[in-house]
Amino acid sequence: MRATLLFSLLLPLCFAHSAELRLEPHRFEARDGRTVDAELGTLDVPLHHAQPEGPRLTLRFVRFKSTHPKPGAPIVYLAGGPGGSGIEAARGGRFDLFLALREVADVIALDQRGTGQSNPHPGLARRWSVPLEQPMDEAMLAAAMKQAASEAAQDWEAAGVALSAYTTVESAEDLESLRQGLGAPKLNLWGISYGTHLGLAYLRRHADKVGRAILAGVEGPDDTWKQPSQAEVLLERWDALLRAEDKEDKGLRVRLRALLEDLDRQPRAVPFTDPKTGAPRTWLATRFDLQRATFESLRDPSSFQRFLGLLAALEAGHYEAMAPFVPLLRGGTLEPMPLAMDAASGLSPARRALIAREAAAALLGGAANAGVPEAAWLPSVTDLGHGFRGPLKAKVPVLMISGTLDGRTGPRNAEALRPGLSGAVHLILEGAGHDGLFQSDPRILERMKAFLKGAKGTDERLTVKTAAAPR
Repeated sequence: MRATLLFSLLLPLCFAHSAELRLEPHRFEARDGRTVDAELGTLDVPLHHAQPEGPRLTLRFVRFKSTHPKPGAPIVYLAGGPGGSGIEAARGGRFDLFLALREVADVIALDQRGTGQSNPHPGLARRWSVPLEQPMDEAMLAAAMKQAASEAAQDWEAAGVALSAYTTVESAEDLESLRQGLGAPKLNLWGISYGTHLGLAYLRRHADKVGRAILAGVEGPDDTWKQPSQAEVLLERWDALLRAEDKEDKGLRVRLRALLEDLDRQPRAVPFTDPKTGAPRTWLATRFDLQRATFESLRDPSSFQRFLGLLAALEAGHYEAMAPFVPLLRGGTLEPMPLAMDAASGLSPARRALIAREAAAALLGGAANAGVPEAAWLPSVTDLGHGFRGPLKAKVPVLMISGTLDGRTGPRNAEALRPGLSGAVHLILEGAGHDGLFQSDPRILERMKAFLKGAKGTDERLTVKTAAAPR
């Protein structure tokens, strides 16, 4: 009986991998019409890896065969989100990257569980919204999101969705099943944004099965909730860029603070036309709405360039210029996989306290984490806890790539992991945002290929073409 009890306690940590992998010839077509011969793969994995004899789900992927006569370990692309499709990433703007990396090894575009062609429950997206005529603040948004998420979770569970199966740990074990199914001694990981969060989880659990890892826009184990201070640093960086271009500029933060204080005193009515019905509508824009619009725009230099135009319009009293932000700020869509993934990853008590302190003093307040789901909202989702988010140690060679104008996953995230990643090097891209971490400069791909071919690499800073001062 003691042996049975011990086995039952160890089982969740010692997953049995029973997977059936199938490959078939596939003519892969990119969105621009280009085609390439590839293989379409399917992989049957347990819905819960701790229950290998239980229900199963099917993952799909595309394998681009290597052009090298002696290819290295397969390179598995881990899409961001959570919720992004690896297959669609290969079909879109990163098509050339997938083809280029075939010089090193097979390249696999994986649709993680619950995404793209690996989604067993398509069509279950659930809309949420906050009334346009109400002056929204952080508490109102959190309450609306909590109610919408709880109701959606009940409906999804009734439809047969097992939300408890959507955790980064389960996806990490899917990678191990993929490795075993391919018969590969090791995998090379290539992830961006949330994909790095998943890659780090696999590295924690199966470091001996990782050859090398490229992690761009690093989201560490405890980085699902963003630090408000990182947005403040980025605002200061943009402030300096603007002042360098125009010595008479009174400063981005000064201008933004004046508008926020004005909206705090008097929310503004923003007229717009409903895109679905064509009917005239009015949105009551608040300080919190502008804080969120600012944070969302910090994602990438191109989006913040557009925001600077909005800022000038608001200063001139033209609040109707905010109308395009209505769908982003007052509504959205919930889907099972991303909602459950973020809720399960959660945050540590120490990080929650740090974020609260920073938000209280930040110009953008709590906008960075407005409406982020929590496990407590979803009865079937369990927080992954300290074992998932605690310090990570590994000797695997890792190339971390960060952009200095990335408002989601800045260089600080990567640097925080350095003490535990003894084989890590950091490529910092001066002027790159969240969307320019692979293709804003051809030198990035060259560094990636060299690293995957075995080059040791060193810490490096590259100034990319997108670093031009804002206009």
